[in-house]
Amino acid sequence: MLPIVLLLVVLVVVFLIFERNRRDAYDQLQREVETLKQTVSALCSSAVGVDKRVNRLERHGRDLEERQENIEQSSHQGEPPYSDAIRMVRAGAGPEQLVSELGISRDAADLIIMIHGMKREDA
Repeated sequence: MLPIVLLLVVLVVVFLIFERNRRDAYDQLQREVETLKQTVSALCSSAVGVDKRVNRLERHGRDLEERQENIEQSSHQGEPPYSDAIRMVRAGAGPEQLVSELGISRDAADLIIMIHGMKREDA
């Protein structure tokens, strides 16, 4: 009878040790899960912040692009068409033709011819 009691005691002790180890492992896993939850939560919060910054930068980029287009459009309105004058000078136009066709000043026409007409003569 004593061997049976000793065997039962040993089995109970082994079972208790096994159960304690299982509980410790479970507690460790619970701590790890909680840590992972906190990490995921922090990453999500960071992602939201980054997304907001990216959206703001994209909006700012679109605003800058629109402003650049407006500046380019407004700079072409009301200014003499110097690119047309350069093209005409390279084709052999004189100052009177530039003044009459493009409405630029005689001084501007002479300057364009002096700068861009020399390139044509050198070629």
